[in-house]
Order: sequence, then C-alpha cells, then structure tokens
Amino acid sequence: MKNRASLFLFSAVFLAVSVSHAQTRVAFIDATKIIKRMPEALDAETRLDQMVAQWNKEVGDMENELKRKRDDFERKKLIMTDAERNAVELDITDLKKRIDDFRQAKYGTSGDLYAKQAELMKPAYEKFNKALEEAAMEGKYDYVLDRGANDHSILYTNAKFDLSIPVAKKLGLETNDMFNIPLLNNPLNKPTQQNPNTPPNQQRPNPSPPQLAPGVTPH
Repeated sequence: MKNRASLFLFSAVFLAVSVSHAQTRVAFIDATKIIKRMPEALDAETRLDQMVAQWNKEVGDMENELKRKRDDFERKKLIMTDAERNAVELDITDLKKRIDDFRQAKYGTSGDLYAKQAELMKPAYEKFNKALEEAAMEGKYDYVLDRGANDHSILYTNAKFDLSIPVAKKLGLETNDMFNIPLLNNPLNKPTQQNPNTPPNQQRPNPSPPQLAPGVTPH
C-alpha cells in the first residue's frame, strides 16, 4: 500500500509536468548524501555511535553472565536438589528476560535509540529543510523529489498546487488544524525497525531524509 501511494505521488508529479510543461518545474536531490555530510549530522553520528557502543557492552556483559550461569548449571544440575535446580532455572530465566527487555528498551521501534536519533538529527533536518526551501524558491521549482529514496519521495511542493483545504471542505471536514499533521510522510524519515532479539554490536540506523520542507503547507 505504501509503495502504491508513493508511485501514485511520483506519477502525479510527472502527469502535472506533461500537462503543463511550461508552468511546472521539477528538480531532484539526493537528500541522504547531503545530510550525511552536514556537521550537525556528523556530530549526531559520533554521539549515537558512542551511545550504542556503551549499550553493546552492557548487553555483552549480560550475555556473558547468562552463558556462565547456563554452563555452570549444566555441570551441576545432576547433583542439585529439585529446589536448587528450580532456583537456578528461575534465575537464568529472569536474566534472559532482563536482556530481552534491555534490547527492546534500547533498540526497539519505540526505544531510546530512535528517540535519541530523532533528537540529535533534528538540527540537521531543520537546517536542510530551510536550505531546500530557499533553493527551491530561488530556482522557482514547484516540486523537489528525493532521487536517493526508493520511492522518489516528494520533499517539497509549491503550496499553490495543494488542494487539501478545498477537498476537506467538500468532505465537510474541520480544516482549522489541517496542517498540524504532515500531509505527506517520507517513510525513510523513520529509522529502520530492528528486531529486539538482535545480538550485541547492534548498529545504529543511518541518518535519513527529513520530512517535507515547509513549502508543503500554505503560508
């Protein structure tokens, strides 16, 4: 469904170009390559790497402790009483759960890694969006697409092409807070989801293109 929506948006842009070639201007940009070179993104990358390295160490220490306890249990379980075996098995189960919970809290889809990445990358995204809007307006472009994205996401649109308010009114919808919600979302703006059971040495997600530039909404 997401790919279909992206294909529809991409096709709509070029349909507009073909219908009104003289009036409509389209440009391309590779947002990821630009953002990765920005000082703000490089600083965020360094800080994220340090944070992930510390978490990996903590996970590694817990994994080593878990292995030690399991090996020790295998050697001694035949001479243990039922009560002793139950106690050790419970201890091992609790430690395994702590490891899984730690990974989920740090690397899960709503974990610390993704929240921290969004926080640290915000200055880079805001600066990028401002430069993108300025360049688009100076070049008098109506659309700017991200050629580095798999779905050629639209990063900027001229507000004169936005029919959101008229369509919403025809549907009888409230439009006062219409633009508090992004009208177009770039799926690459979200870090790639990670499996909470990913082993240590978890890699942080790469900086990704920002949401639409401010030109997407009418002023």
